[in-house]
Amino acid sequence: MLRLVDGQRWANDGLTPRESSPSPDGTKGLPVPVHLPLHLRSQDANQAQWLMLRFTLDDDASEAWLLSLNYRPTVLVYLDGLLLSQSVNPADADRPLREFRLGRQLLQASVPPAWLTKGAHVLQLRLRAPNASGSSLDVVRLGPREAIEAQDYTRRIWMSIRAATMIAALVVGLFLILVWLSNREALVYALAGAHVLLLALLLSPYVLPEQPLPSPWWRMLLDAADVLAKALMLGTVAALAQPPARAVFKALLIYVALGLVLDLSAAWANMPWSDFGQLWPWWALGSRFIVLLAAAVLALREVWLAPHIERLGTAVLVLLSWLLWSYVSFFALVLPNRLAIEDVNVIAHAGWVLWVGALLQRNFANTSRRERQLRAEASQALELRTQELSDSFAALQLSEAQRLAATERERLLQEMHDGLGSQLLSAKLGAQAGNITPQEMVDALDACIQEMRLAVDVLSVADGDLGLLLASVRHRIEPGLRAAGLALIWRVSDTPNLPALEGSAGRELVRIVQEAFSNVLHHAHATRVLISTELEPGGQAVLLVIRDDGRGLSAPRTAGQGTRNIRQRAQRLGASVEWRSPTEDAGALRPGTELRLRLPMGRAL
Repeated sequence: MLRLVDGQRWANDGLTPRESSPSPDGTKGLPVPVHLPLHLRSQDANQAQWLMLRFTLDDDASEAWLLSLNYRPTVLVYLDGLLLSQSVNPADADRPLREFRLGRQLLQASVPPAWLTKGAHVLQLRLRAPNASGSSLDVVRLGPREAIEAQDYTRRIWMSIRAATMIAALVVGLFLILVWLSNREALVYALAGAHVLLLALLLSPYVLPEQPLPSPWWRMLLDAADVLAKALMLGTVAALAQPPARAVFKALLIYVALGLVLDLSAAWANMPWSDFGQLWPWWALGSRFIVLLAAAVLALREVWLAPHIERLGTAVLVLLSWLLWSYVSFFALVLPNRLAIEDVNVIAHAGWVLWVGALLQRNFANTSRRERQLRAEASQALELRTQELSDSFAALQLSEAQRLAATERERLLQEMHDGLGSQLLSAKLGAQAGNITPQEMVDALDACIQEMRLAVDVLSVADGDLGLLLASVRHRIEPGLRAAGLALIWRVSDTPNLPALEGSAGRELVRIVQEAFSNVLHHAHATRVLISTELEPGGQAVLLVIRDDGRGLSAPRTAGQGTRNIRQRAQRLGASVEWRSPTEDAGALRPGTELRLRLPMGRAL
């Protein structure tokens, strides 16, 4: 493989080697020695540059060779006076460039074996006059394809790094923006996400085959992205500081506003970055140098104040970004002819993207761990609270059961005292005074037994079955009604169970019925009594009716204790009660009195 580094250079705008050959009279330019790589700025030359590189082959080539070179901005390649390859049509070689490219471009051309015969050969190259980015030519390599491609391994590595970094920056940046959209208070996510996306945009000229926008818009977009990327790096570091360096944001706003105006104006006018005879390159490079240096100083200050692995990593990457940018800018723009510079800023870009991704992963891991811890603590607290509530509820249930039991005992005691107890006491007093016959004593004891049996029957019906309750009453009192000459007419129909009568509440209904029959026996002078039930239309309540054929309500009466007891018991059931004279014939029971008890389907409050 041949490496062509030494030759001759002269200035001439000719498009072919013949018309541009140097002449001793100086009309076509005098040749000067040249050693590749070559870097020229716009102030160094205003004409196209021709280079002549000579080489000799000891034998004929047996296969096609590959010519490889890096150039900027355009190149025409001639071998022994014949056009071998071109980056642009010769007719357009000196026309204004429509594309803006960063870095050097690669040209590879296949050389047929017939062109590579034994003997001396001349390679002539035409570089366009330097533009805003200057013109350059690296070492020219010529040899078998395998050897050239093996030497080109480094370039492919750099291209792969740039492409991978660009893709990673797009993914991480978009994810950070989405995180910020879900949590607007976390400004650092927005700053870091925007910065990483701008890094992807700045890497795109090295990856895209063509610029997506025409000039000068593409350069204006890249220059604006460069201004914002530098500002956002400092802004991200300021947002990560504890407490956040809010004063830095005000200075950044001024820098961004001024930088966008000046840099966009320079890009529109196609000002070269390397022409330091103008003020703009001094501003562009100086302002960026200061912003990156400020970011590095602020990051190092945070490490000094509170050492931590995350702050140390951030400081190292910011410092690396500043150093690499300074190195590339100095040797590519200020002293372009000293070193062959590769744009190694991608190393800092890749490091920053990876570090931001690592911080994001660490943050999510910490958040996930904290979330699991909070869930465990919440679950434990919930279990404790549940146990407390369960204990409280059990205690409340026990207390309520005790209260209900006490209330029920009081009611049973009251019932026994007022009913069974009163009857037994009357029998006892009568026996002691000798005012009661044996038969009367037997009757009194039978009444007490009936009262006790009825209480037991009622307590056995706890599901609110109205028909079963009334049947128990009928079974116990119907013989007494017949003995008193009172016929019972039974018209009790099937009705739904009533929640208001569940438990011991059925006793209240039984006492109401007992009291009603007692009133009929003692006051109505009736011969027949009717008891009936029916479900109201709509199913909201059940109507219980007790009607006699006695003297009715025409005789003047006052509400006695029995009537008051009925009203109180009905109120405890949530029922309504009324007495009235019948208006419709019901088995010829007239005129008589009618008790109407309306029992709701719902539970009593």
